[in-house]
Amino acid sequence: MADPDLVARLSAALVASAGGYLRNPVRRELVTCAVCATPVAGFRLCYQCQRRRGRTGLADATGFLAYAVAGQQSGYVMQGYKARPPVPEHRAIVTLLVLLGLARHAPCVKNAGASGEAPVPVTHWATVPSLPAQPGEHPLHAIVSRLAPGCEVTLAAADEVDYPRDLDAGHFRAPPLPAGAHALLVDDTWARGGHAQSAVLALRAAGAARVSVLVAARWINADFGGNAAFIRGLADRDYDPAICPWTGAACPPRGPGAPS
Repeated sequence: MADPDLVARLSAALVASAGGYLRNPVRRELVTCAVCATPVAGFRLCYQCQRRRGRTGLADATGFLAYAVAGQQSGYVMQGYKARPPVPEHRAIVTLLVLLGLARHAPCVKNAGASGEAPVPVTHWATVPSLPAQPGEHPLHAIVSRLAPGCEVTLAAADEVDYPRDLDAGHFRAPPLPAGAHALLVDDTWARGGHAQSAVLALRAAGAARVSVLVAARWINADFGGNAAFIRGLADRDYDPAICPWTGAACPPRGPGAPS
């Protein structure tokens, strides 16, 4: 999908089919959480991300492609794409969302770390499996494997867990990674973040020097706090696949000669 004309056509198809209800995440200090882009009321981090702030080994960078609102079409799409059987229209939309996110923005992550850090290209990729472990291929893996950069590192989920949404390094395991590995971890939905961050810890335990997380949708409940007003404020912003999931605006510079 490196062909710019193909990317442009698929971007137009996504906007035509879902641009009226998908919304790009907002990255604005004291308006949305600096880690997970959920609405906050004058704080730098949301409650869940603040709780984990001192935990060593969490994601170096987090990017989000869209918001999914509970009880609205965006939320139904994220549920329907992996239903059994899946809703074909929903599967098609999530496939476009993720493939375009990878095609347009996976290269951005090497420059998406803390200010002053040297660029670190992605060397490996993984998807977050269902927890506890489920038979068969997860639909997200089937999508991501078409275009993910680097070599795959397969995450295995625990067979039994008491609290799947909790942050727990024992929820997943990964094979050893080479020194200096930068893993791009892709997840479909972030609600509290414990699922993705537990997978990050497993990649750290396997030897990853850097882990970046790309999430298809940041789940939002409109009934919580000021979320309803925040969501209404996005109503006139149709989805734009060109907006970077790491910055919420323009993509980070990729350096001379890098592909656009």
